[in-house]
Amino acid sequence: MRHEREILPLALPQGTLHRIGDGRGQQITVTKGVVWVTQANDARDILLSRGQSFIIDRLGLTVALALRDAAIIVGPAGHVTAADFAGYPQAA
Repeated sequence: MRHEREILPLALPQGTLHRIGDGRGQQITVTKGVVWVTQANDARDILLSRGQSFIIDRLGLTVALALRDAAIIVGPAGHVTAADFAGYPQAA
């Protein structure tokens, strides 16, 4: 099992897509920038900025698109909390 501090941010330059397949239960946390998230069979548009998270609640493809240069962390729900968020670098 990976310790929560070993999950490092993934840098996403503006316009870059990150695809997550069958990620139900995974949490996307933005450590830098603004990211648009959409899921298969879901009409919602989810916009996240630095410090915000979303837990994927559907099976199928989830896409995160950097609307500005961004960095995200994807891992098990609860892997990043408000208390330890400030300890993460903004990009890896």
